[in-house]
Amino acid sequence: MSIQERPNRPARGGRGRYTPKRKICSFCAEKVSRIDYKDSAKLARYISDRGKIEPRRRTGTCARHQRALANAIKRARFIALMPFVSEHVRRQGNVATFSPMRELRPEPKVAEPKVEPKIETKAEAAVPEVKAEVAPAAETSESAESA
Repeated sequence: MSIQERPNRPARGGRGRYTPKRKICSFCAEKVSRIDYKDSAKLARYISDRGKIEPRRRTGTCARHQRALANAIKRARFIALMPFVSEHVRRQGNVATFSPMRELRPEPKVAEPKVEPKIETKAEAAVPEVKAEVAPAAETSESAESA
């Protein structure tokens, strides 16, 4: 059987059943000469919910504007117009390092510092400790006056 005899089958080759609509760079369409880093509302469209810069294949920007967009986002983050990390990630902590296996592993034992007993030499043992008695300041001043 040849291909001409099978009318119900699609022709081979091409991209398959679903061909996505080609994305057009919104900056090229608007003829933007420079991407403004102070326009945080526009820049926020190109950031994921985790706070990462979206790739070209998802946003549809051209290579030139993607580079300028990345620089504008980084500049806006540096002067605190945009956050580096989104709020829910900041509240939760370091989500990327969470591992369910961590709970199953035993915690590493921390070595406690050893306290070595003090060894007295013969000279230290022979000399008894002398505690000097200190008289209160008021009594010493009275005794000095009476003398």
